[in-house]
Amino acid sequence: MIWRAIVLWLAFSNHAVAQEFLRTDVALSDDDFYNLVACAAPPGGECAKSIVRWPKDTLTIGITKMERAYLGGKKTRAEASLTRAVDEINAANSGIQLTRNDSAPDIAILFLDIPSRSQIKGSGFNVLEGTPISGAGVRVFAKDGVILKAVIIFTTGLQKRAYESAMLEEITQGLGLLTDIGGAYYESRSIFSQSSNALTKLGKQDIMALGRHYPAR
Repeated sequence: MIWRAIVLWLAFSNHAVAQEFLRTDVALSDDDFYNLVACAAPPGGECAKSIVRWPKDTLTIGITKMERAYLGGKKTRAEASLTRAVDEINAANSGIQLTRNDSAPDIAILFLDIPSRSQIKGSGFNVLEGTPISGAGVRVFAKDGVILKAVIIFTTGLQKRAYESAMLEEITQGLGLLTDIGGAYYESRSIFSQSSNALTKLGKQDIMALGRHYPAR
């Protein structure tokens, strides 16, 4: 459904594509849920990814590119989806808060005039150009466990009705919770569901995971 990856800043390392999702058909304990979304650990298993976090508790986020294909109803829906997602994450009362700033934000959101299941073009990030994307996705630039930048990309192939769910999911994953959950059980329970864009609010365990990743002070 949604494409994602960790990309290491090229000044420090070659880029690498992370595992997209792990499957479960049953409820996970809070420990297993957190470890799955934070470091791609299977239930009771070891991490397959490094844990990455932002080093500060207030982040800026904004739409830095909106190509002409989105003007009109899509633009309006995109703006509203971003507002709702920021409000939802801030209301989780974790140790991280988001503020809107479209000028060089920590988390940049791009609406590109490219089809889904294609290659990224026109992002302004050389390391992203030519890499694959489905409907929408996030990439995180990190070094030594510290996130330096996140980029969220929407394509014209993502239906407008999916904007709200996709926006919330991609922003949440841009905070460092980068692994989706496959299987039917979490389709109606978690924004991290790999096969569903149904949720527009964080699930109970989503809020738990965000709070563990960024404990309130």
